[in-house]
Amino acid sequence: MSEIPESLEWNSILGVAPDLNIRAALPNLNQQGVIAYTDGACLKNPGGPAGWSALHWAAADATGETIPEHAACLEAYGHIPKAKTTTNNRAEISAVLAVLSIAPPALPLTIYSDSEYTIKVATGKYQMKANPDLWAIYRKMLSYRKTPPHFIWVQGHAGQRHNERADYLAGLGAWNGNRSAFDKWQVSQAPEARSGSAPGQMSKLRLQVNNLNIFFAAIDVNSGRVSQQERQFIEDMAKRMQKNTFAPSEKQSNWITQLGAKYKV
Repeated sequence: MSEIPESLEWNSILGVAPDLNIRAALPNLNQQGVIAYTDGACLKNPGGPAGWSALHWAAADATGETIPEHAACLEAYGHIPKAKTTTNNRAEISAVLAVLSIAPPALPLTIYSDSEYTIKVATGKYQMKANPDLWAIYRKMLSYRKTPPHFIWVQGHAGQRHNERADYLAGLGAWNGNRSAFDKWQVSQAPEARSGSAPGQMSKLRLQVNNLNIFFAAIDVNSGRVSQQERQFIEDMAKRMQKNTFAPSEKQSNWITQLGAKYKV
């Protein structure tokens, strides 16, 4: 795949995926294919550092959408170095690219992700305007597959076991595998420790983000009424605010308020 352009994200995947043997890790892997959960994390969005994670199971081990706790799982995560271009969305896309690099291309593939942006662009519901380099890799990876992956959205930070594990590993990847530093950082991420926001202010911001996210989703993406940048920002905030340890920066809070006023939401 030498024709695929280099990027920090792609190099991160190449540093992990070639060393993994999914058939050895998942003894029950057969023609039913692979089930994967993905996640991405960016410690400063934008600006990184960031991480991605990809968890894989043999679909033969699942009963419907339920994967038994004892089922063999191949876990992978990677570190994306700090850079001006590093974002949460790029980390989310990287996680999907990692799965496409690890799962056998001849087998069916189901990917669970809590990133609506990633799923909607990957399935053609949104145009590939931002992150064209990574989406070019995605299209190239699709060309190697017998059938395209099936995407399923999962609610982030809602106690879903596999999603929570993917979230943890993506965060660990952002910290380049330094588990001690990552665990300490997690403890320090109480909203009041990060921004001094009072609980009432945080509740108001969460409500406004949720209302904006619903409002934007009801507007045709091709209408031009809402910019792609605004959509991506609110989708990102909606996901991150589901976690009690997240508090928006002053700049992010101001933009949320401005968008609420602009669209009268």
